[in-house]
Amino acid sequence: MRKLKSRRTREATELVFGLAVLLLTGALVTGHHYLGLSVPGSENTSHPDLLVVAGLGFITVTLFLLIWVLSLRVRIAQLNAAQDELLARTESDVLTGVLNREKFIATAKSVLDGREKSRYAAFFLVDIDHFKQVNDTHGHPAGDSVLSFFARMLKASFPDGHVGRLGGDEFAVLVEHSDPMTAAFAHRRCSEFVELLAHGVNIGSQRLGVTASVGVALAPFHGKTWTSLVANADMALYASKRNGRACSTIYTESMLADLRNEKALVREIRAALLLKQFRVAYQPIVDSKGEITAYEALLRWNHPLRGPISPDVFIPAAERAGLITDVGYYVLRQVCQDLDHLLPVSVNVNLSAEQITSSHLIEGILDILNETGTDPHRIVLEITESASLICNADNAERLLALQSYGFRIAFDDFGMGYSEFNQLRMLPFDIIKIDKSFIRSLGDDVVTDVFVSAIVEISRRSGKSVVAEGIETKADRQRALAAGCDRFQGFYYSKPRFLEDFEDNYLRSKPAIELRMMDAIA
Repeated sequence: MRKLKSRRTREATELVFGLAVLLLTGALVTGHHYLGLSVPGSENTSHPDLLVVAGLGFITVTLFLLIWVLSLRVRIAQLNAAQDELLARTESDVLTGVLNREKFIATAKSVLDGREKSRYAAFFLVDIDHFKQVNDTHGHPAGDSVLSFFARMLKASFPDGHVGRLGGDEFAVLVEHSDPMTAAFAHRRCSEFVELLAHGVNIGSQRLGVTASVGVALAPFHGKTWTSLVANADMALYASKRNGRACSTIYTESMLADLRNEKALVREIRAALLLKQFRVAYQPIVDSKGEITAYEALLRWNHPLRGPISPDVFIPAAERAGLITDVGYYVLRQVCQDLDHLLPVSVNVNLSAEQITSSHLIEGILDILNETGTDPHRIVLEITESASLICNADNAERLLALQSYGFRIAFDDFGMGYSEFNQLRMLPFDIIKIDKSFIRSLGDDVVTDVFVSAIVEISRRSGKSVVAEGIETKADRQRALAAGCDRFQGFYYSKPRFLEDFEDNYLRSKPAIELRMMDAIA
């Protein structure tokens, strides 16, 4: 663009110079012809009466030239404005209007390289939580609306900072200041941003909540260069996601050790899958009489060196490492192999969000059932609400196809996170499992009472079952029973048991109430 402007200016200068030469030449010819200027070898003829006409012609040409020059200057100004606009477009993200990746990185490097010792900076790495699920559930136009809303809130929260989009749903902010940046300052700015996000964004007639995970690195304390700051902020962002998302985390040196530990844990998960170190425990689901109607398969890991590792630790690590599909198929295969040693009832097996979105879901599940000779009617596939959120038309079609083969579908932990009654209308399901936090609040909270009653009524009218999770006391059971739940699960009836604990087929046929008594004795 600069070369174009330079060429246009050069051409205009050459044209003006050419016109000036023509004008002077014309004046000389006119002077010779009309004003009697002498030219050697010609007659000395003059026409003084045409002097006025010549002068007027000269003035006219001069005015024309002046107007043309002014017009040229206007055109050059327009070209400059067009250049600035084009430059702004090449430096800004087209969708959100914030700096694009290249411009933001260049700006950040320039700021950090030119930072004086008396100046400080805070770098914020920001991700939209569950953005892929928004795209999958509501479509890409809705995702674009969320991105634009997110960028506006960032600019409103950080008017003194450089805001950029690094790609996808990842944004970044760099703030400079003459005073030292503290963790309290960073958390306060993040809290202000979260408050703005809480307003949500309208998607059609629906208001969609938006949350963010933030990782923060402070210069010069956590790094003085772009490379070190972005690496440390990325570790802090990773910690925010590991801590449940929707939060901000300041980088600490211990995070590097945590990251190394996570990588080591992932390697050990891979080894546990190969060496079959994971074990499946079974917790009964009972009816109002305490009779076992189903089991839930729960994965356990007794590490040979570390000892028992909680599923709350290794399951999220497997999800982040992309291993959760392998873990899910591992559990399903083990359940299919154990069915002959259990009561002739169904077994609930958890289905991860990654499995649901896989185009190979049905093929993978049927291969295992064919390999083990398992009847699909014995398997209930449980999906959590975070997984059900991504059930768009394609994923819902997969679940319907699984139902057609004889599998049943259960919504697990219903009421937590992203619940919408609209999901009950849009998605195929056979069973709803109400989260234990709602069961414990029954009778003490009006909203909870109405919520649970509504779920029970919807399920009753549509011929579905409702399982109350987390029944740990007699009072929990009575509240759930009074609310209309017809299935119950929890430590009040039995803890999860490994297959070898089902001694001599005795525990396979006992009512759950007797199992509970035996647990108490043990």
